[in-house]
Amino acid sequence: MKLFIAILLAGFITSVHAHKVVGGVYAIGSLIEGEAGFSNGDMAHEGTVVTITNAQSHPLGSTIIDDQGIFQFQATQQQDHHFHIELGAGHVLNLTLPANELPDGLGLTQIAPQTSALSDTRAEKRPSFEQNPHVIANLVERAVAKQVTPLRKEIAALQAQRGLTDILGGLGYILGLVGLGMYFRYRQSAKV
Repeated sequence: MKLFIAILLAGFITSVHAHKVVGGVYAIGSLIEGEAGFSNGDMAHEGTVVTITNAQSHPLGSTIIDDQGIFQFQATQQQDHHFHIELGAGHVLNLTLPANELPDGLGLTQIAPQTSALSDTRAEKRPSFEQNPHVIANLVERAVAKQVTPLRKEIAALQAQRGLTDILGGLGYILGLVGLGMYFRYRQSAKV
């Protein structure tokens, strides 16, 4: 019985110190931004290489994580992007950005509309977002992404905490059942 309790305690100590890799990727227009780190709040080391492939495992490029645990990659085509990050000590993080999160028509050659040589000179003085409505859409996407980034970090931290709570709760149930079994065993041996 003492061996059983020792094994339970050893498992408890190991699970308390364990941490998992967490991260996420999201698109801001055609720019893909991501972050990588651990559930305990530590971010990936600066200079860690991120390799990017498509759905067929053909290389699309690579980038490097900065001192904040963040990386960026400029997408050139609307396709799935798979990110592979080796964080050391056997920790590997694989992330995927689906093609539908990138702008429609990305990578397709677009023909600019022809303008008349006699165009109104007032049109040239308009702000660029009037000439190209995608500019304002990009500005909005960047503003939203800037606000969402801290929320993603908080969600990952909460998920990691919930996992620890679940482990501790499960160990409590096991220890309770062991105690209950020992109680009934003691009562049976006292009756004999």
